[in-house]
Amino acid sequence: MQTFLKLALYLHIFAGFTALVTGLVPMIAKKGGEAHILWGKVYYWAMFLVALTALIRFQMQLRLIFLSGIAVFSFYNTFTGVRLIRRKENPKPEFIDWFGATLMIIYSFGMVYFGYLALQKNNVFFTTLFAIFGIFMFVLALEDLRVFMGKKLIDNDAPVPTRYWFQNHISRMGGSYIATVTAFLVVNNPPQIPGLVVWIAPGVIGGIVIGRTRKFYRNKFKKTLG
Repeated sequence: MQTFLKLALYLHIFAGFTALVTGLVPMIAKKGGEAHILWGKVYYWAMFLVALTALIRFQMQLRLIFLSGIAVFSFYNTFTGVRLIRRKENPKPEFIDWFGATLMIIYSFGMVYFGYLALQKNNVFFTTLFAIFGIFMFVLALEDLRVFMGKKLIDNDAPVPTRYWFQNHISRMGGSYIATVTAFLVVNNPPQIPGLVVWIAPGVIGGIVIGRTRKFYRNKFKKTLG
């Protein structure tokens, strides 16, 4: 069993490093080009292995529980980012879309629960992290479910094929990569930087970059459609 877990750890490290490196290529490559598609697929399966091996190595320790949660959350972003492309012509959700969003809602409650357990142990650090990411997971998955149920307007200022799937593809894949960078920094956290900063800063900085990227393409689409 220990050998199996050690192999899972090695595979987890390899997949994480692969995702960290290859994730940059689709960002800078021509959108929809061969390099974008090829390395996007490599990144997708690397993130799948990261999540799978994180679950295999799951243990009842706050740090490992949280890292497993982040791995699953990262893959959900990757998964939905790819699903948005496949559903761009027909936004109607399939069973796998409903299943993924529902599973993430359940997972978000689990994150909040473990945050409560951390609070019981007077561990403010992990209480804060579990709460922040648990709530964020819930909001993201709930947004997906509202879209699936037709309760969220997704084409309020441009046709769906040019706006919703593309804009949210950027957000989901970007969010996935932010989580990958976060995990890398946490594992290699220099002692001079407070742990909470390492956990949260990539999300703040990455969120600003994603927001500006979305705005750039939104303006570009408006000019094209105008």
